[in-house]
Amino acid sequence: MTTTYTFDEVARHNNATDLWIVIHNVVYNVTTFLKEHPGGESMLLSVAGQDATERFEGNGHSHDAVILRENYKIGQLAEGEVAKTNFGESKTTNKEIKEPMEEEQKLDYQKGEVQARNMTMFLCVVVAFYAIIFYWFNIV
Repeated sequence: MTTTYTFDEVARHNNATDLWIVIHNVVYNVTTFLKEHPGGESMLLSVAGQDATERFEGNGHSHDAVILRENYKIGQLAEGEVAKTNFGESKTTNKEIKEPMEEEQKLDYQKGEVQARNMTMFLCVVVAFYAIIFYWFNIV
């Protein structure tokens, strides 16, 4: 049986010595992970006691990070609870738990990121090429 928490219970754990967050309505105690977090302590402290779903998803965490976070899982929000962020209420309630992306969706997402990076690199090379040509013909 999974332990359930109200959002008010989660919100009380909002500092460096006692830090809980909510991701997709699942509650994680990340106090011991604070110093290990690759993005620095401030990233976790900024969402302490809050819904960190948008931050977690928006920062492009790897599949390994998704697996690692399960080590810190302690329960979930009680049914009907709405998690809150510094920006107000979350867009989901516990009745609307988002399922993790399927592996195929993750690969498509990662492929899109690689294509975007490749396009950016291509554009940088093209701009540099034209800059060199422009420079050369203005000097000669």
